[in-house]
Amino acid sequence: MTNVDPPESVSKGQETKYRGLYGKCVEHKLEGFPEQSKSENLREEINVQSQHRKLISYSIFPFVQGRPAGYKFFTAEPLEELGVPNFDFLLWNLDGKVIFGEAKSSVPASADTVVNQLKERKQIAENHKEHLEEEYLGSEIDHMEFVVSTYVNHGDKIAKAIIEEGAEFITWVVDAHHDELWIRQARPTSFPDNLEADEPDAMLQELDRRHTHDVSALNGELDRVTTSFGQTDVLPTAIIVDQLRVVVQARRVEGRHPCVDRTGIESYVSSSSLNYSEERVAAIVDNLIEAGKRINFLSEWDDERADLKVVSNYTAKDDLEQILEDKWVNWRIEDMKDDLREGCEERIAAELGRQKQLNEFGVDLPEIKVE
Repeated sequence: MTNVDPPESVSKGQETKYRGLYGKCVEHKLEGFPEQSKSENLREEINVQSQHRKLISYSIFPFVQGRPAGYKFFTAEPLEELGVPNFDFLLWNLDGKVIFGEAKSSVPASADTVVNQLKERKQIAENHKEHLEEEYLGSEIDHMEFVVSTYVNHGDKIAKAIIEEGAEFITWVVDAHHDELWIRQARPTSFPDNLEADEPDAMLQELDRRHTHDVSALNGELDRVTTSFGQTDVLPTAIIVDQLRVVVQARRVEGRHPCVDRTGIESYVSSSSLNYSEERVAAIVDNLIEAGKRINFLSEWDDERADLKVVSNYTAKDDLEQILEDKWVNWRIEDMKDDLREGCEERIAAELGRQKQLNEFGVDLPEIKVE
């Protein structure tokens, strides 16, 4: 019998029956719970987020460290605060030209789905042009371009889908092995029907127009430009375990205790926050600390040496990142199990209530079966 308090909907006299049925239900559900496969899926989710974050970093690095053709990195996830589908990054130059970029670290079997998603986000960005001018840039946007950035092994596939769909997105590819980014001008084996030209030379010129930047200097400067990752440690839409890596970066060791101060987290977030406002940085830090406590990675430390203690016997960065991942996965698994328990609670309570109601009318109800 399970020692659990029945919900208020369970009438007096049925508490013992409720506990017995609830215990059987939970036992049955947990026996069939695929914990290993769920854990593997969660770890793959972490890996996908990590690869996405790295690709964004590779894509913006040249515009953080320099000014290719006058463009600079402006912000990550423009329009995120509106809760609408948005691009991963925004580039801007002083002449009023902007580039929206979307990073795709993996591509589905049908790349058309990626192109359709990009079309939707392009339309949303165009619809919010005034908001971008007023709330982000403080000046008018004269010209918009749209980029999809991917790893080199996916470049041709995406570029081909863009051409076949008649869309106007420019493909950037990243070679992570050589830390290079460049524009790949993919060519179809035959000219698509949607080209607005008849002669082969004119068709090639039209393809070039669609798939290279209007600012010709940018095409030249992005020809195998050196790049790197490590620019995007905080992305609001990333899963919390990915964001919490900044705590590992900001931690220090006192005695044998890994610990961190709020100011340390703020400093690290601010330095890699991709032009977020002070208010947004503060909100991010609050969320990180709350999430860290929730998964038992951080705890208040009653010690004047630091504000928070990292809950771990390890101090090295790599070890702490593994501990962080393990704690998040375990927390998510327990959350799934809690959902199963809650489902059992609701089901058994409802069935007992229904049984009581029918019994009052002299109708016998078969014993509740736990499936």
